[in-house]
Order: sequence, then C-alpha cells, then structure tokens
Amino acid sequence: MSLTLRVNIDEDQVKFLKEQGFDLFLAKLVKDQAKANAIWKSNSAYVASNTFQWHPVYAIAGSETVKPGALISASTKVKPIGYGQSIEIDKDGNITNPTNPVNPGQPFRLANRSPNTNFAAAVYAVDPADPKAEFSNPFFISKSLGKDFTVDILPLETVVLWFGQAQKTSTVIADYSGPILTVVYGEGDSTHTAKWTKGGWELVV
Repeated sequence: MSLTLRVNIDEDQVKFLKEQGFDLFLAKLVKDQAKANAIWKSNSAYVASNTFQWHPVYAIAGSETVKPGALISASTKVKPIGYGQSIEIDKDGNITNPTNPVNPGQPFRLANRSPNTNFAAAVYAVDPADPKAEFSNPFFISKSLGKDFTVDILPLETVVLWFGQAQKTSTVIADYSGPILTVVYGEGDSTHTAKWTKGGWELVV
C-alpha cells in the first residue's frame, strides 16, 4: 500500500517563502526517537499544491556519517530489510543478507561485527516498483556502533513537515529550523492533506 501526503501552500506564501530562500522539508520518525534526524525529502521547487507518495518498504546500510549538517552516505552496500529481520556488518566491513522471517510491526536489527570501524545504521524508504530509486535518500541515521553493538529500528509512518533554509536531501538534522507539523498515519489511513498559510501549519484531513 502506498501512502500519500498532499501539501497545499497559500499562493502568496509560496512567493514569500521562496523569496526568503526557504525549502520544504519532509522527515520520517522511528520508534523511541523524539525527533527525526535526517532530511528525507527536500523540495525547493514547491508550488501551491504538492504531492508526496511512498511505500512502507525499507533498506539499510552501514554508514560512517553521523554528524549534524553532514550528508549521509552508505559505506556498505544497501540491502533490503523487512520488519523483524536482522542483518550484520561482518568483520571485514561487508553487510550480510538479512536473516529471520519478516514479522510485521517488529523492529529490524543491525549488528556491527567489525573490529576496526564504527558503523551507524542508515535506513532508506524503497519504492518496490523501482527498488534503487530512493537509495540516495535515507530518512534515519543511528548512533555509531562499536564492535558487537546492535541497534533495533522500528520505522513509524509518521512524517514531519517544515520550511527551512536550503539544505540538501539526506543531510543529518541539527534541529528543525521553523514551525513543524507532525502527520501520523494509522491503520488503513493512507492519505493526509496539510496546509500552510500565513498563520502556520494546519492538518486538513
């Protein structure tokens, strides 16, 4: 099932925001993470009516990038992973294939077995129709993991929206730079519409 977010912006605000150099940003949350920590989608060419679509399908890689303001890049291959599965970075720094059956609603796990390199987990949203299309857009980066450390990750279909000074997609967030709107998708809840006016954000439906 694909999820859809429509973002409507008052026409006078489109002009004003662009004159101020603001981009439209989207980020995704994971369980037990108070704030999103990576810019998942960055749009400088927004218009009055914008539509974003994605699937709750994921991939993971090891990354050595964790500093705020830095661009996240994969240091290992990017591998598909499902809910409840486990994956390792082996002693040579190579990422294995995931193990365990898919178990919807359960976190997936990355373990670092490399004695020489600390790796963070970079998590990607994947379009099943074009599996490599979103590999350049991670939406979450964990803390660095030393040898034999693990991290459990449970993506939430919760999206954060805000306008901020121009930054690239896949940048580690230092903080949100303006008012935010948090949009939560529940069971059977596949479409939401958000609106930005001079008064700020509003969730329409």
